[in-house]
Amino acid sequence: MKPTYARFDGLDEFERFYREEIVSALRSDPTVDLDPTHETPTYAWLKSNYSGFVERLRRDYELSPGQFYDEVGLPPEKLDDSADWGLDHDPTVQALEDYLEELERDRGRAATTVEPRRSRLKTYATTYRATNGTGDLLTPLLDETAKPDEIARVRDTFRVLDDELGTLASKKKYVSAVKNWYTFLVEMGRGIYNPAENLLNRFGWDEDPRYDHPALSRDDLAALLEVADADSRFLLLALAGWGLRPVEACELHVEQLVLDPEEGDVPHVAFEAGERKNARRTRNTVEMLVGVDAVRERIDALSDRDGWTGYLLPGQSPDRPISTATARRWIRELGSQANVRIDGGHPLPKMGRRTWYRLYRQQRPSIEAGTAAVAAAQGSRDAGVSDRNYLDERTRRQARADAMRELVRDELAAIFEPYL
Repeated sequence: MKPTYARFDGLDEFERFYREEIVSALRSDPTVDLDPTHETPTYAWLKSNYSGFVERLRRDYELSPGQFYDEVGLPPEKLDDSADWGLDHDPTVQALEDYLEELERDRGRAATTVEPRRSRLKTYATTYRATNGTGDLLTPLLDETAKPDEIARVRDTFRVLDDELGTLASKKKYVSAVKNWYTFLVEMGRGIYNPAENLLNRFGWDEDPRYDHPALSRDDLAALLEVADADSRFLLLALAGWGLRPVEACELHVEQLVLDPEEGDVPHVAFEAGERKNARRTRNTVEMLVGVDAVRERIDALSDRDGWTGYLLPGQSPDRPISTATARRWIRELGSQANVRIDGGHPLPKMGRRTWYRLYRQQRPSIEAGTAAVAAAQGSRDAGVSDRNYLDERTRRQARADAMRELVRDELAAIFEPYL
């Protein structure tokens, strides 16, 4: 009897099925040469044997198999660092670890950014070894005469990955991770050329990808708000009104809110250094241009609950927030009640952030123009350097708010205000 993935309720059931069924199938499959105690199957094998499993994770949980493994802690046991890369060439392993360490320590990348890079680089390195018969990815980079052959080896590796990776967006992420690692090696004097330099063009992957989940439209958002209760309305406010990521919205805490800022500043959500994905070591903030009064009212209401510990979306246990799985279920149920379908499927929390981000992209030229003006006034030809080195977070926050305020109010405030 085929498994009824549609009846799975939460990632714990997917994890249980993986451990009980998929691991057993891996052990009994004579074509599979891996130890599921330490390793996970290739995407191609999982898709071929459990396509419904893969599709349900993608559609309802926005997770690739690799992201699912990270989310639930698979495989059960990790090997040591060298073996975990699947390579027998210690200098290559060290070069990979050095790059990831620089990302986290020197560039201030959050763990949510570094770990996906690690996963992609591991997949690339092990595929390179299997395709080319060697785990030494460094030696050819120091020999100019080896350049044509090494470019061909990298190309052959990505031909294999082309068959295993799903979407164009995923392929571009892998190329980016690999290309940036090779750039790091060149900059550190461990290579004299980048063999992945022109991969996107050569494979025809340089077009803009079509992402799986578009933004909610104004009508979609209004319809969801109309059937929502107080909790799910607040979730929609955090996602679409402020542009928070789903996990950030779920785990939002009262101590992160600055509702009464200094004169000239705007109400905002404040994240600690490195707390947000892609955040550097500077503090990172998100402006609240709609719904500030509703936040105050929500805090007053939650303050009366026994055991409330400050989470704006408390879960069944008041000392913990709701999970992203709960958020997905709320939005999915709202979509069913409001008869909202997006590209034939249920609405998802990520679509709320994309609603906000669509507005941000419209105003990005205005924001960059303001930064360029400051750079020019300071005698800098590089607006990016001026932004990073001379503008404090409050100034950047004000610039973003000034550019976004009118558009957010026109597009979003009129939708939210009747329900907040």
